[in-house]
Amino acid sequence: MKRMSIITVILLFLASWGFVPSAASARPETEKADKTLSPYFFVKSDDPGVDQLPLKSTVAQVNVAGVIADVKVTQVYKNEGRQTLEAIYIFPASTRAAVYGMKMTIGERTIIAKVCEREQAREEYEQAKQQGKTASLLEQQRSNVFQMNVANILPNDVITVELSYTELLIPTDGVYEFVYPTVTGPRYSNQPEAAAPRSEHWVKNPYLHEGEAPTYTFDIAVNLSGSMQIQQVICPSHKVNVNFDAPSVATVKLDPSEKFGGNRDYILKYQLAGGKIETGLLLYEGEKENFFLLMLQPPERVTTAHIPPVNIFSLLMFPGP
Repeated sequence: MKRMSIITVILLFLASWGFVPSAASARPETEKADKTLSPYFFVKSDDPGVDQLPLKSTVAQVNVAGVIADVKVTQVYKNEGRQTLEAIYIFPASTRAAVYGMKMTIGERTIIAKVCEREQAREEYEQAKQQGKTASLLEQQRSNVFQMNVANILPNDVITVELSYTELLIPTDGVYEFVYPTVTGPRYSNQPEAAAPRSEHWVKNPYLHEGEAPTYTFDIAVNLSGSMQIQQVICPSHKVNVNFDAPSVATVKLDPSEKFGGNRDYILKYQLAGGKIETGLLLYEGEKENFFLLMLQPPERVTTAHIPPVNIFSLLMFPGP
């Protein structure tokens, strides 16, 4: 029978929705750098003979409701070496993203994340690690980087990671863009490698060089609900199949020919605003509370026809003699 081990981890949310639009408009030059990057495993060992944890497959299920993307990523890794490993699962996210769920299955052991105080989480992680149990610790290393420490990964262990996060999508010139990162590029630290603390060693990550074909399979599906008529859906990065279930609902699936398309980021663009003012309402029924999202989209260009007529009365008063 499969054993369920619930190990305490710490989840810190990256950003609140409130300040994002103003920050994006105030500092547009940083918007390009502020993006979610591909998660990966970094093996904590200075021994060059220790094998890495190769990625076997990535599957992403994305539900976009208006301007909010809900992403569930499932990745499969395998310890193909001969040594028991301790590794760090690293997820560099944008400040517009918020992680709300993490589940990791290693062999027959399952680790489910829950929120607790930082020091308590570290104590329980170290205790489980010393007892030889598979343990993990998810914490925020930088303002937009999550790290999960995973101990006692045995040879031939298959690791399945399920990561859930939401991300706010901000339009540029009326076009929304969702990006799912598949490529991990080189990352940098302002400290020399020899003098850098252990917390900065994660930047020395494995990455694919440009044009190098990935060895893992990749699949992604997007359910797009615009709450109003969707004007356009395009995917400039991959070949996809787009089906409209309704004027405001579209399903985007990766073409089978893109099975190994993980060597470039997945980019999906869509447009809601048309030639007139559009409004839409999305409803969500929760267990204890209900939520709604009201959207108003301006037209591409504002003409005099969009401006309602206004009656202006002028009252002139003249003082008497």
